[in-house]
Amino acid sequence: MKDFKRMVKLLVVAASVLLAYFLTSFLEEKMRATFALLILASGLWVTELIPMGVTALVIALAQPFLGIQTFEKALAPFFSPTVALILGSFFLALAFEKQDLDEALAHRIVTRLGGDARRLVLGLMFTTAFLSMWLNNTATTALMITLALSLTVKCDRGGEENFYKVMVLGIAYSASVGGIATLIGTPPNMVAAGILHELVGYNLTFLGWSLYGLPITVILVVLIWLLLFKLFPVEGTCVQKPRRKVVALNVRQKLTFAVFVLAAVLWVTSSLPEPLVVLLGWSGHGFSPGWVALLVTAILFLTGILSQHDIPRVDWNTVLLFGGGLSLGAAMDASGLTSWVGQSLAVAVGGGSTFVLFMVLGFSALIFTMIASNTASANVFVPIAISASLAVGINPVVPAVLVAICCSLDFMLPVGTPPNAIAYSTGKVRVKEMVKAGLLLDIVGALITIFFALTFWPLIS
Repeated sequence: MKDFKRMVKLLVVAASVLLAYFLTSFLEEKMRATFALLILASGLWVTELIPMGVTALVIALAQPFLGIQTFEKALAPFFSPTVALILGSFFLALAFEKQDLDEALAHRIVTRLGGDARRLVLGLMFTTAFLSMWLNNTATTALMITLALSLTVKCDRGGEENFYKVMVLGIAYSASVGGIATLIGTPPNMVAAGILHELVGYNLTFLGWSLYGLPITVILVVLIWLLLFKLFPVEGTCVQKPRRKVVALNVRQKLTFAVFVLAAVLWVTSSLPEPLVVLLGWSGHGFSPGWVALLVTAILFLTGILSQHDIPRVDWNTVLLFGGGLSLGAAMDASGLTSWVGQSLAVAVGGGSTFVLFMVLGFSALIFTMIASNTASANVFVPIAISASLAVGINPVVPAVLVAICCSLDFMLPVGTPPNAIAYSTGKVRVKEMVKAGLLLDIVGALITIFFALTFWPLIS
């Protein structure tokens, strides 16, 4: 049965690729080939017939064969600063995990939250969001849910069941929105930054991204908190402290934290916004976030925080996926496909209607990410968003960031994101309850992001 399903998926992907090629005979040959490659990559990413990283390699291998780009140009994005950034952030997160620093910090924060139910959940959610800004969303969710479930809960009027629903869902959703706040928080952010650099030569800095994403994160965490307590009311709850006593940080944990602080400072001060330049008389050190990531990686290994045995633990599949996505974006640009799709989309939504364009881009990315990974979704839609924005004469940075953030707003189903799956696996929440809360959050989250894209973001881009 498993082999039969695999064969059906393979036939569907193959048929889709052939249709994509033969139904676009009105396009130039190079554009037709690139469109077929886009459908192939999307199909393989959605069905996961082969590992997603291997699909990324197929993208690079196919380009010279199809006459799209030379192999050298197709392979170059795999060694871009964006890939260096994702690799360095993975090693930093690995150091946190290896030294149990994430758990130590989380315990310290939770012990200071007190006994009020609403304050405890909000504190857990902001703690999760903060950790998710720097660490893997899945690992953060697993850590925080384990920690939350270790709490002893006593509720008036038998409210424990709803309390656990709110706590588990709040942590999972906060992990997803926390990643929006920083450039390294979640893969779509770095995909957007990388494709902006590849296609229009724009360098989106670490601080620059946070000016877009951090307000969205804060607003969504509070909104999720309010909505969950509205859907699952909890009254008169008293929560005790974690069972495990907090111990002092050891030397390696302190050293790891020092390296993290160094990385954060260097990322933030890479390039400062104009008001700070005027105030401080300094524009930043000028080294790219990718360079900082490799520097931090070197320090982690030189100090012994990480060793050669930790290298295989990095998610190399995702690293390759990044390179493949950037390579696909470069191929779409080189062939003229992004320009054609963008112009066609601009015409379809009414030319200069920025509102309609942003609605189409945002919700298309949101819907696609329900069936594909958020990274794959960003790889597909960010180039289209950039080209469409150029066609209507608006700054391409804003729609690129919009699409990337919407790719992270998948709250509805357990299969949507690993944090959702972890929340469901606790047995504290049912699928219909996730759908009830998640569908509303999907829509509201996208609308809030679109509102910011139309109002505040143009002022800072």
